[in-house]
Amino acid sequence: MITVRNLEKHYGGAPVLRDLSFSIEKGEIFGIVGHSGAGKSTLLRCFNGLERYQGGSVTVMDKEVSGLSEEELKRLRRDMGMIFQNFGLMGRKNVFENVAFPLHIWETPTAGAGEFLARLRFWRGPSREITDRVMEFLELVGLADKRFERVQNLSGGQKQRVGIARALALYPKILLCDEATSALDPNTTMDILDLLQDINSRMKLTMVVVTHQMEVVKRICHRLLLLDKGVAQCLGKTEELFISPPEGLKKFVEDEYTLIPTGTNIRMIFPREISQNAVITTMARDLDISFSIVGGKLERYLDDVLGFLIINVPDEHLEAVLNYMRGKNLHWEVLGNGRNAV
Repeated sequence: MITVRNLEKHYGGAPVLRDLSFSIEKGEIFGIVGHSGAGKSTLLRCFNGLERYQGGSVTVMDKEVSGLSEEELKRLRRDMGMIFQNFGLMGRKNVFENVAFPLHIWETPTAGAGEFLARLRFWRGPSREITDRVMEFLELVGLADKRFERVQNLSGGQKQRVGIARALALYPKILLCDEATSALDPNTTMDILDLLQDINSRMKLTMVVVTHQMEVVKRICHRLLLLDKGVAQCLGKTEELFISPPEGLKKFVEDEYTLIPTGTNIRMIFPREISQNAVITTMARDLDISFSIVGGKLERYLDDVLGFLIINVPDEHLEAVLNYMRGKNLHWEVLGNGRNAV
């Protein structure tokens, strides 16, 4: 659906995107991750032609974006819905009117008087086709009963659901999500992510998710691209990258545990089919050694669950523990000193 080759983007003389190359497949949820200023949103806007680039190519649905006329760009954007961090809704309109607005714009065939006629139709009232379309997507996002509610009376999660319904109203082939959950609390974030995953499954919609929240990527993204100052640090399947994180990803993800300063701290990763307790108990018994458990948790990656456990091993037993884990083909990483394995 989207192919990027040797992309270069500058503001004045300052590089923003540097030699980026990757592709996004039809129907996948693709994450673009990085700190503020990494170039994530700029890259997203290169996809729909809102940002011009100075080198390389961006091909979207077999069209080179930089070569499109203004009219061709409009048609491209019709097939690319977008949702925003600040929702981008019309505060004086109700839920129904916000979702219907793009339908009024695109229902008008006359190019020259398009905006005027769209506004005229908007005030006269929607057609049956528009009403059916709006209600279809309000049902999908769970807001059919709020259709006459003013958007300023809605919660943040409800506003984002309206934004999602509006972005879907034209039946896009690609949905661009620019920090769509950054303004939401954790529970609401998970609800919105579940909704996006359901939409992806039902509509086979390609989604590009820009975020600085790693939980977002872990929860719904099939693959991810990590950006730092416009440079790609890593690219690959989400679960594989977190099981064996490259250096760029390690630096991006802050450790959630206070590590024990003595001995060696080891992070172990357990797929669903491997019991954490059985491995730890068996290793301690077989090696006849004791070690401390620093912390652990379960994390969801798409429809799978992985267990993470950090143990602290006395230095005198380190090699024995490492050799044992190698022999059992476990996924593990030594924290803090650079020695790691898979």
